[in-house]
Amino acid sequence: MCGIFCYAGAGGAIGKTLAGLKRLEYRGYDSWGLAVPGDGRIEYFKSLDPLQQAEAPLQAFDGDMAIGHTRWATHGAVNLDNSHPHLSADRRFALVHNGIVENYADLKRQLIDAGIELQSDTDTEVIMRLFERRLAASNGRSERSGHVADTLQAAFQQLKGRNTLVLLDQLQGQIIAIRHGSPLLLGRRRSEGGDEGGEKPAGAEFFLASDALSFAEYTAESAALEDRQLLVCRGGAVTVRHIDDGRSAALQWQRRHFPQVKLDRRGCRHFMLKEILEQWHTVAQAARLCDMQLATLADKIAAYGTLYLTGAGAAYFVAEQIAHMIRRDSGIRAQAIPAYDYTCYLPLMQPGEVLLAISQSGETADTLQFIQQAKNLGVKVASVVNMPGATLTQVSDYAFNSQSGPEACVLSTKSGTAQLTFGYLLSRALAGRTASARDAIRQLAQSLSHYLDSHTLQAIASLAQQLRGEHLYLLGEGQYTAAAKIGALNIKEASYIHAESFVAGELKHGVIALIEAGTPVIFFMDADNRDYIASVAAEVKARGGFTIGIAPWDEGGFDSTVVLPPLAETAGVISSIIPCQILAYYLSIQRGLNPDKPRNLAKSVTVI
Repeated sequence: MCGIFCYAGAGGAIGKTLAGLKRLEYRGYDSWGLAVPGDGRIEYFKSLDPLQQAEAPLQAFDGDMAIGHTRWATHGAVNLDNSHPHLSADRRFALVHNGIVENYADLKRQLIDAGIELQSDTDTEVIMRLFERRLAASNGRSERSGHVADTLQAAFQQLKGRNTLVLLDQLQGQIIAIRHGSPLLLGRRRSEGGDEGGEKPAGAEFFLASDALSFAEYTAESAALEDRQLLVCRGGAVTVRHIDDGRSAALQWQRRHFPQVKLDRRGCRHFMLKEILEQWHTVAQAARLCDMQLATLADKIAAYGTLYLTGAGAAYFVAEQIAHMIRRDSGIRAQAIPAYDYTCYLPLMQPGEVLLAISQSGETADTLQFIQQAKNLGVKVASVVNMPGATLTQVSDYAFNSQSGPEACVLSTKSGTAQLTFGYLLSRALAGRTASARDAIRQLAQSLSHYLDSHTLQAIASLAQQLRGEHLYLLGEGQYTAAAKIGALNIKEASYIHAESFVAGELKHGVIALIEAGTPVIFFMDADNRDYIASVAAEVKARGGFTIGIAPWDEGGFDSTVVLPPLAETAGVISSIIPCQILAYYLSIQRGLNPDKPRNLAKSVTVI
């Protein structure tokens, strides 16, 4: 969940680290901090203020090395004591951490029993104190180059859970990292004329971060640290080893294309609105898939007649929507499975079948745990991910990129429609209609370019002003069941209103008891379900509910209608989630909230 960014190289470390942290703020915005080597000790800075407005601190100590962290709190309140980095007592070392130490309470008790005082409530400080204790017991001032790394590794092996650590050693001028579970990627920028081979090109700068987009401004060359690997960056060189057997490891360097790396609001008040308005473009980008790659996956699925899909949160609801499209279009047995509740499905899976994983970040811990269990059974894994170089892409047999560019808002907007675009193309490919599907998406993208304008925004902003109270319900059916779930999630995330979705048929089986005068209820309607949804809406109106239709036309039976853009075949279902995104945005604004940073949430959930 937290974001890590570190730099070692040619100077200006503080500015580069701060810029990297700003790109990682989606991973946690409770607090942030950084540490640099000073005059004989670590100098550090911590803040609870927003990162995006921050100016580079500690300029008197700016140099060629820094580590930084942006926090999503798991252990301990949001305050400066609990913020990262955590320092050793002698301020020789600074530590940042992403993960959860599952045996934190036992380790903390051992430290307290040994007379060690803790200054924070975090599991991260426990790691630092374990490391210090081991270092002191083994001649902590040793100058042997590998001594500190060995000691950090020994402390790490006492931890349970998914934990990624980065340590700055001021005395030896080195950065040491261990990756387990939470992602860590290395970037490299070489000076002109530098050595093209090895891990020590002349004049190299190195970046170590939770995602590759955070250093894409500086280099497109990156390598992913694998689970249970230890990295040492010292003297312009990088070495990597496996911590389980000590074998050295070679980094697999790749050059990645990042189509959009600049994070700015482009005149919008919030990233959420800017990313909503980009969807006419990102839907088209998401359809730029290789026909051969898509056909290969479709053939594999068709050969077994079965497809499993998974995701967590909004990605799971997208998986449900894609499963519905595939069942409808091709007759394939497509089943969506929540990534956090998969165990009863494992006995059903057969070797060679396909599991399609949906994720914006490609680092969602629940999803990665599920697919590893499936791979152990011989299941093939396909993935749709927005973040280049993510762990999920590395472990997939068939990896597809959403091509949405960075999504800074915690809520999924453009990444959600991009994922639905992929699902629509896959469903049509399984039905042998890829070419017509691409035409439909082109038409939809063109319609969205006109739809996402000030007129639509003002209409939905006015609707938001009419909604009062703490409860809102969304009713869908068929292809709109998942759209209602996504809409409810967006609204509750951004506005903290209790928004809940139901299949429309559930209304008379209990849900109608929730309806009272003024209760807002949103309905999803199209030509196929018009008569049925109209009758359900009439029942809600008879009980005093305030009815809102999301439909391709202005339906007179609703108290208010949000009109969708002109539909291009069934590709129109992709756009059905956009009105609730906009409504969630304006409900958040009128409550004085920041929709980019909903409380208690982070975009990339890398802990179980």
